[in-house]
Amino acid sequence: MNEIGQNTKFLIVGLGLMGGSYAEALSSKGFTVNAITKDQESVDYALKRGIINEGSVKIDPKLIKEADIIIFALYPHVLIEWI
Repeated sequence: MNEIGQNTKFLIVGLGLMGGSYAEALSSKGFTVNAITKDQESVDYALKRGIINEGSVKIDPKLIKEADIIIFALYPHVLIEWI
């Protein structure tokens, strides 16, 4: 397994309480954090505060492809829709 270095790019799927907390913690440590979530307001909030670098309210193949690690912060029934 490769080590997680400062160049590791994270994608958080779901910017609710859990996903937003992950994003904030990771970005505060200097990691690149992007997000996909269903609420544009959440994306705008996180972008404005520097919590994420990029965000989308639609499945974005570019963000997915660029990610080294993807964290799903979704309810189980929503996660099943992604699979």
